[in-house]
Amino acid sequence: MFRANTLILVLAFFSQGLLAFEASDNAWPDASATFFVGIPGIAPSGETWDAAFKRAMAAWTTATNFNFFAEDQGGDPCAGQNTGALGNGIGGVGFADNRCGTEFGSNVLAMTLTTLSCTNPGCTGKKDIVEADIVFNANENWDIYSGPLLPQTSEFERVALHELGHALGLDHESSASAIMQPFASNIATLQPDDISGANFIYGGTISTPSIYDIPIKLPSKTSFSGPDDVINFAATLATSDASLENKFIDVYQLTFENDSEISVSLSSLQFDPSLILARVTSTQQLVPGSTASDENLAGSSSANLQQPIAAGSYWVGVTSVAAADTGSYNLTVNAKTASEGSSFETFTSIYGIDVEINPNPLIKGALRSNDQKFDNKFIDIYQFEVTETVTLRIELTSSLVDTVLLVVDVLSDQQLGSVFLRNDDSKFSTDSRIEATLSPGTYWMGATSFSPNDFGDYQIQTSVVLP
Repeated sequence: MFRANTLILVLAFFSQGLLAFEASDNAWPDASATFFVGIPGIAPSGETWDAAFKRAMAAWTTATNFNFFAEDQGGDPCAGQNTGALGNGIGGVGFADNRCGTEFGSNVLAMTLTTLSCTNPGCTGKKDIVEADIVFNANENWDIYSGPLLPQTSEFERVALHELGHALGLDHESSASAIMQPFASNIATLQPDDISGANFIYGGTISTPSIYDIPIKLPSKTSFSGPDDVINFAATLATSDASLENKFIDVYQLTFENDSEISVSLSSLQFDPSLILARVTSTQQLVPGSTASDENLAGSSSANLQQPIAAGSYWVGVTSVAAADTGSYNLTVNAKTASEGSSFETFTSIYGIDVEINPNPLIKGALRSNDQKFDNKFIDIYQFEVTETVTLRIELTSSLVDTVLLVVDVLSDQQLGSVFLRNDDSKFSTDSRIEATLSPGTYWMGATSFSPNDFGDYQIQTSVVLP
C-alpha cells in the first residue's frame, strides 16, 4: 500500500425531496469499518441518537457483505479535520454547527468525510478507504420516527442509513428507489438497489429488477470463462421471494463466455425441486428455442439439466414442483468449454467494418492492434435487436483504455437511421455510459477509444432500466 498520497472525499445528504446503484471506485480493504459512537442527547421521541445510529449500522451489516462495528465511546468526526489534516484514524460521528470548519451548504443535513489511501504511486484507479467520519447538521430540527417525513423535522435514522452508505463506498443514486437518493424522502429503510450496490463492492448476491416483475439475482461469481468452471452455493426458497404460477422462485443470471457443455444440479431435502434454464438478451427477452426445464416427480429431492449451450447469458430458475413450497436448497453449475470463443455470426457491413451479432447483456472483448479502425481508432461493433420499446443502460468499462461508447440504429439496408448516441466520460472517469429509451429496431453498439491506437480488454454491460 502506498500511503504517500492520501485524499479526502466529502459526500452530503440534502433535505428536500426529489436498478441502478452507483458504486464509487473505492472500498475498505477488509469489508468492515468501526465507528466510535457516543452521541450525547435524546431525540424528542425519547430515543437516544446512539440507538438509532447503531440500528442503522446493523441494517447494513445484516443485509450485505459489509460489516459495521460500534465502539461505545465518543469519537469526534472533526478531529484532525479542522487543522487541514486528513482525520485521526478513528471513525467518529456526531452533531456540529458546521462541517469541520466549513459552513454546511443549503439544505445539507449531514456529510460523510472519507479518507482515501492510494494503492499505487500514481494514485490512479481504485483507492482504499481508511477512515470515514459522519457530521450531522446541528442547525436542523431532528427526531427519530418512522413513516413519511414530518414538516420541518428531519428524521435521523434514515439519514444515518444514507451516510453509512457513503461510508462504505456508495455514491448517490437518482434513478432508482433507494436510501442513497441524494435527497431525503419517505424511504426509510434499505432498498434492494442499496443492498445490491454494497454487495457489488464487497461480494455477495446482487439483485436487479426484470421486466417480468421477478428480481434477478447475480451471485458473486456470475461469469464462466472456462475451460472447466463450477459454482456451488446454498440458498433458501422463501415466502418473500417472487412467485410464478403460485410457486416461489429464485432466478439467477449466469454468463458463459464460450460455447459450453453445462450440468446444472438442484437439490433440497425440504421441497421437491424444479429447474428452469433460459437464455436472455440484453433487453431481457427470452431467446426462442433456448429454454429447458427439469421438473421431477413428487418425492424427488433433486432436479438436473445437462446440455450444450451457446455462449451467452442465461437465467437459472429455482422453484418447486408443488405450489407454495419453501425451504433451503443447493445449486451447482458446472460448465466445460466446448470450443474457445462463441458461435456468434459475424458479417462485413457496407462500410467495410465487421459486425458481430451478439444479443448478450454482458460482452467481454478487447481492442487489438490488428482490429479494424474507425476515425484512426480501433473499434469493435456488435449488433442487437430491440423488439419492444425499452430503456437501456449500456456501460463500457476498461482498466486499460479511455473508452468511447457509440450506439446507432441501422435500417434494413444497413444505412444509419436517426439515432446516434456517443459517450466518452461516465461520471468523469475513463469509462463510458449511455442510458436511452430505444424503439424497436436493429442497433449497432461500438466499443472504441478516445485516443488513437489505444488497445486493451474491455467489458460492455447492458441492463434494463425500469420505471
